[in-house]
Amino acid sequence: MLTDTKLRNLKPRDKLYKVNDREGLYVGVASENESMVTPVFATPILTTSWLA
Repeated sequence: MLTDTKLRNLKPRDKLYKVNDREGLYVGVASENESMVTPVFATPILTTSWLA
C-alpha cells in the first residue's frame, strides 16, 4: 500500500521509476535533476454492459 510514510521516504534515482501498490495504484518518481509531479494513477475499473 502507498502510505504517506512510504511516499515521503522515496528517494530519486538516475532514471524515472514507479512504485506500485497491491491495488494497482502507482506513483512516478523522477531524478533530482528533473522537476516533475506525477499523480497517482489507477487501473481502469471494469464495467459490465447490460444487454436489453
